[in-house]
Amino acid sequence: MRPRLRRWLFGLSLGTLAIGALTCGTWSMIRARAGEPSAALDDTWHEGHRVLDRRGRLLRELTSDLGLRGQPRDLDDIGPRLLAATLVSEDKAFFEHDGLDPQAIARALLQSVRHGRLVSGASTITQQLVKMLDAGGQARARGLMDKLFEVARAQNLEELVGKDEILLAYLNRLPYGHGLTGPETAARNYFGVAPRDLSWAQAAFLAVLPRAPSYLDPYAWPERVLLRQRALLGALRDAGELTDLEHDRAVTEPIELRSLTRPFFAPHLVDALRLEGRLSPGTATTTTLDLDLQRDIEGAVRVHLAAIADRGASDAAVLVVDNDTGDVLAYVGSADFHSDEISGQVDMVRARRQPGSTLKPFVYGLAFAAGHHGPELTADVPTTFQEAGGGSYTPENFDRGFEGPIPLREALAGSLNVPAVRLAAELGPSAVLRTLRDLGLRSLDRDADHYGLALALGSGEVELRELAAAYVALARGGESIALRFTTTDPAAAPAQVFAPDVAALVTEALADPLARVRGLHGRGPFALAYPVAVKTGTSSGYRDTWTVGYTRERTVAVWLGNADGSPTARLTGASGAGPLFADVMRRAMADVPQRRPLWEPELLVDLEVCPLSGAPVGPACDERAHRKFSKEHVPEDTCRYHVHVRPDRDAPAGLRCDARGTATAVVFPPEYDEWLALKTAGGDTPDLYDHPWLARARVPGCDDQPTRLPLLRVVAPAPGTVFALDQRRDAQTIEVRAELDGNGVDLGPLAFLVDGREVGRSDWPYKLKIAAEPGDHEVLARPADPRLPVRLESTRFSVR
Repeated sequence: MRPRLRRWLFGLSLGTLAIGALTCGTWSMIRARAGEPSAALDDTWHEGHRVLDRRGRLLRELTSDLGLRGQPRDLDDIGPRLLAATLVSEDKAFFEHDGLDPQAIARALLQSVRHGRLVSGASTITQQLVKMLDAGGQARARGLMDKLFEVARAQNLEELVGKDEILLAYLNRLPYGHGLTGPETAARNYFGVAPRDLSWAQAAFLAVLPRAPSYLDPYAWPERVLLRQRALLGALRDAGELTDLEHDRAVTEPIELRSLTRPFFAPHLVDALRLEGRLSPGTATTTTLDLDLQRDIEGAVRVHLAAIADRGASDAAVLVVDNDTGDVLAYVGSADFHSDEISGQVDMVRARRQPGSTLKPFVYGLAFAAGHHGPELTADVPTTFQEAGGGSYTPENFDRGFEGPIPLREALAGSLNVPAVRLAAELGPSAVLRTLRDLGLRSLDRDADHYGLALALGSGEVELRELAAAYVALARGGESIALRFTTTDPAAAPAQVFAPDVAALVTEALADPLARVRGLHGRGPFALAYPVAVKTGTSSGYRDTWTVGYTRERTVAVWLGNADGSPTARLTGASGAGPLFADVMRRAMADVPQRRPLWEPELLVDLEVCPLSGAPVGPACDERAHRKFSKEHVPEDTCRYHVHVRPDRDAPAGLRCDARGTATAVVFPPEYDEWLALKTAGGDTPDLYDHPWLARARVPGCDDQPTRLPLLRVVAPAPGTVFALDQRRDAQTIEVRAELDGNGVDLGPLAFLVDGREVGRSDWPYKLKIAAEPGDHEVLARPADPRLPVRLESTRFSVR
């Protein structure tokens, strides 16, 4: 038998079988066996996921497991043009049939007879949807029985699901080539617009692609697509969807395709969200990132690492946080995600590393909450501490030297080790660990005995994101909040870890460039145009360098080193991460329209103190300086280091305490004895403040119990008063008044200072009229005789 005849008989037999099935009771049996595919409408094999920045700009598009990029949309979002073009192209009678188009069946049978094989085509939209649902996006061979079951399942589906739902499910699964599935993805990638905004020419162009996405590749074979497009535009005109004028315009409209780009920004954040199961197929996730800031910081990381290429550091990570909301505005997990080395794909924002001295501010915060003061003197001298397990711990400073007596605020800003461990020993490692965990450092998951006192120096391992969150709490006045990485992350209830005045004391120390000088032997690379609280850290062996800091609006956390843990060429937090931190902070703050003060001014009060001890001046103190204290915890003790003495050859120090003595000596507590002995033995008599009369040894008979000084405070204007100028009057004045809290004390005349400038003097009852000048002002009263010891309290007011 000739092949052509054999094919003709084969097709005839298939057609006869199909017609028989459709015209007898067998069809009801086929439909019963075929079942209905409505459950498969919930499958998401065609759906990808878009990750966006906070303004809706694409960071990255993730495909489904089949490599598809579907983004489901409603019919209203798809728009009438593409709907009409698709219906005319695929199934004109879609809204009239029940899933089976008899004319299409007849046409398919004739094609089978003519070709001797089953020829696909002319299926209804419902049949095509059933085929896609059954195949799950995978191509497979189909025979006559598959076709019959497909028709049966289509009719079953039509009985259970409405036409609009079928049409929407079909459109969202249509392949448009290059993995683009559904109108939303196709319209935005090919033309850069939403599907409802397509022109007639663009809609017809897209509508023909699903017939043969590979054959009709618009980039490889545009002429093939245009030929089909013009034919479809003619069919749309014949169907009454287009007027002649609209048809002519669509035919002549040039088709301009966009290049298929695949953005790949913030890869570590996107991967983290995906691994955490936070990216649902078919949806878009809007992150908190700012793409412009993200790209600029990625560039800054590359530039900085290139500048220190000879220093043995190959990687860096950066976080930028909006302190008001906790939103992460930039997330750089490594210097180069696409690096040839696998280390580029390690997310150092989430990696656990030793943070070095960056934990010290929280130890000091706990100490300030316990009653210590920033200007208070502490001993940076060789000290051995006993650990809970019976062992001992003798910390050293980074430079192996010791500064001797130093204020707590300078010890913090200068990152000295012994004072931090001294405070941790006083507070207890358990209290320190509990506070760190309250601030979000959950990676510290061992008990306090495991870390010991060295926890104050960063002996535990933490994540950069945890460290950033802890510093955000300082920037927010001691209030801890969770970081947000997407706009749907819930705003966690804030927790007050430190009182606002305590956080302000820590911030004041970290923001003072001069406070860093003694400890760091310089100010560091942080010469910014506005106040920034900043802290550096270096792990053991120079493996990790850190700089974390904040303004009121932004927190920046930087890690720099090597992802594999190898050491750098002696880079420190200041020399390694520091310059990058400064560049990132400048860029992050460039988007802040108005900068606020680092802390609320009313939290701290400016007092006159002895510059050596940091305590209010005592009877023997000749030097005075202004320092910040918590308004809620003003110190009552006066300076106990300066004493009056008289010469006495029989005394061990050649001096003896005498309240009527004419000489002044400095008496240090016993913890300084060894340090003083070492200094003296080396021929070095330390003149801390260039005063030749300082005798740095204990003097027998000195009573180191402090006396309470009277408090001189400005009571008018009341704090926060706002005066309104009368524009009709000249030379307006404001009365200022001071009161003394101390019986039987005669201070003589007082000098009134406005914004640090003396404006007049007054005897009792201590009041004065000053000129009313527009602006915010601070007024302070102090004895005209600076030798008189007294505590001072100022007030602030405004003139508008």
